Amino acid sequence: MTPDGPYRHEVRERNTIREGHSWYIYTGDQQRFLNSMQKSEKDLLGLVETVLDSTGLDGSRTTLLGFSQGGYMAGFIACRHPERFANCIIASARLKHEFLEDELTSGKLPAVLLLHDENDPLTQPDPVRESMRILSQSGANVTLDWHSDGHRLGEGSIASIERWLESRGLLG
Repeated sequence: MTPDGPYRHEVRERNTIREGHSWYIYTGDQQRFLNSMQKSEKDLLGLVETVLDSTGLDGSRTTLLGFSQGGYMAGFIACRHPERFANCIIASARLKHEFLEDELTSGKLPAVLLLHDENDPLTQPDPVRESMRILSQSGANVTLDWHSDGHRLGEGSIASIERWLESRGLLG
């Protein structure tokens, strides 16, 4: 399942205008940012529960993958709900650790794959390295894998995801 974020906005490109979706509102106001993340968290958890209930899938093996803004959300939600998400993939984003102080000291975190391109034109690599350090210090089983796909999920990043999921016993 690949849901869109609940916040609609206009995206202007060279010769077109289209509707985009975001997972949170970011204006620099950290409380508003957190509030919008919590709203999206509630919506996404409800969606996951609906899918698990209707399919009978094993929820203990659930992996939450997020790309870019979705990567922020995936790390936020999975670290707050490790009983629901045993695994988390944060692609082309960092962990928003500032909102996870209690969770990072709880001793219970999902396994995390940080997936990034060191030359990503939109997100810098140092915050991703910092996420790796913080998660490791918090006792998480964390892997940092670099690819060369830019700010997208391309062949290299998809191959990394497949290898990581296989190593976790979730594929094959």
